[in-house]
Amino acid sequence: MRLIQAVIPEGKKEEITGLLKEKGIDYVISPETSQRKYSDVLFFPIPKEGVEEVLDELRNTGLEENGFTIVTKAEAIVAREFDELKERYRESEEVDESKVARQELKASAESLSPSSPTYYLLLLAASLIASAGILLDNAAIVVGSMVIAPLIGPAMASCVGTIINDESLFYSGVKQQILGVLLAVASSVAFSRLALSVMIPVNLNLLSLSQVTHQINPGFLSLVVALGSGLAGAFSLTAGINSALVGVMISVALLPPAAAAGIGIATVNLEIALNASIILLINLASINLAGTFTLWFQGYKPGKWYEQEGAEKATRSRIFILLVFLMVIAVFLGTMTWEARRVGHRVARLRKLTQAAMTDAGAELTEFTPEKTGLFFEKIVGISAEYRAKTFKEGLASAVDEQLESYLDRSVDLNLSYKRVATG
Repeated sequence: MRLIQAVIPEGKKEEITGLLKEKGIDYVISPETSQRKYSDVLFFPIPKEGVEEVLDELRNTGLEENGFTIVTKAEAIVAREFDELKERYRESEEVDESKVARQELKASAESLSPSSPTYYLLLLAASLIASAGILLDNAAIVVGSMVIAPLIGPAMASCVGTIINDESLFYSGVKQQILGVLLAVASSVAFSRLALSVMIPVNLNLLSLSQVTHQINPGFLSLVVALGSGLAGAFSLTAGINSALVGVMISVALLPPAAAAGIGIATVNLEIALNASIILLINLASINLAGTFTLWFQGYKPGKWYEQEGAEKATRSRIFILLVFLMVIAVFLGTMTWEARRVGHRVARLRKLTQAAMTDAGAELTEFTPEKTGLFFEKIVGISAEYRAKTFKEGLASAVDEQLESYLDRSVDLNLSYKRVATG
């Protein structure tokens, strides 16, 4: 339910009230006394589903010329006529009761984007916290950083700006997204350099941290997460519900990989920096594509008819560009996912062969660690294993090595260690 408040220009009162009477909308008018070129102030309640239609028709009468209109949410409206009006809109096949008005959609997108100083300060704080959480390998800290990251606003602003042909809103959203991501990466680089030089052990193996490895394995499922985040963000706007939780999901897709990319750059680790950056770009494009497509699919468009054709072309072209980019990325991710599964199957088979050879020799495999090389397409170049037995097994290393090289059809480095079982 919404309450509309507007000022009526001089000479428009009869036309505006006639339109409201025709639609069966009750209204209240009071004199306007500010000595401006307005005759009255208009108040009327209306169901959420009818806001866009009625405001568009009232604008055609000149209601918003040099004036203003305020749309506010009403907790309850007690009136028999309003109940009848609400039922009439719900029964209309032309109205989607799940959508908010275009005017509210724009206002919601603008309200999600804080002022620039606040936005960048919050993002700076979130990036520093995320970097600390990743280096500490603490998932709770990383999740906490996502809560304060204001990343949903710019993403939804660019989507809404595209759909309603508001270039200012679109470019503002794009600018804040790009600068925000660059700030997140840069602040992570600076913080990581400082932390690794004075606060973190110099021999820290970054690839042993689960919070790092989570951000450097681009797979097809990462694309699903980002697309789902963009879709949920757009739906939270169109349904008029709280976007705070959805904003956390969008931060999940953007903030940790940005922080991980900064850590990779700070440590000159190409694997971490490149893989995390790829995931970051994928997620950024996916969120914008899913959000724009969702709003377009729901039928949002500019209010002025002569803007609709241009907005439709702009929307289609931007969706097409993002879609082509993501299709290329999807092929890459699909290949990476297949490659990861292939390597995983090989590692499992090698472990099984090693275990079988040791069992035949009366030993027990206790540790098995493959050594890999390669940035995207990994190659198994070595195996580190440990076994337990009552006595050292002569020839076991040769037997294991033969099994491994026979399966891989090439040589592989084997590092086999022995641990004696204590006897009573």
